Amino acid sequence: MRIRSCVRRSFVVSSWLLAGLLGLGGCATSPTSPSHGDPHHVARQRILGAAERLIGTPYVLGGGSPSGMDCSGLVQYAYSQAGIRVPRTSVEQFRAGQPQRRVQPGDLLFFRTSGAGVVSHVGIYAGQGQMIHASSGSQRIRKVNLNTPYWQQRMVGGATFLDPPRRGAVVRGGAANGRPPG
Repeated sequence: MRIRSCVRRSFVVSSWLLAGLLGLGGCATSPTSPSHGDPHHVARQRILGAAERLIGTPYVLGGGSPSGMDCSGLVQYAYSQAGIRVPRTSVEQFRAGQPQRRVQPGDLLFFRTSGAGVVSHVGIYAGQGQMIHASSGSQRIRKVNLNTPYWQQRMVGGATFLDPPRRGAVVRGGAANGRPPG
């Protein structure tokens, strides 16, 4: 019964997170034009521009170059194009980022996609309920809609390597140890 309760709690947290992202998606700025009221709008534009240009790039486990990369390599590369250093793995990125209840385009979203119970996937929030990520399933970098059961059930939380935003999509969940709540 306790396992069922944890699964239900995790689903509720993920549902809140996705509802917040999608509910504000129509109000969010476009991925290539983050709000000019944001002091980090240039960095966000560079991050998203780099990620957008990589759509279609092959997925390569451990890769971090335009010839092929994995999810955390995509994040590290896109952020480097904005002059921002981030750790290499999704767990390290989750631990080092500033947890956010509200994400803006260019911020990171973390997921538990393996059975290990720890953060195992990261994507870049692109605004309007979408993210750019390196997909091992499709073997390519893709832009996907977050309004699917797959992402809703696996979302852990959001983080930024920029100053915390004042507005954006609401994010719930997350823990400093790389393990999702519940």
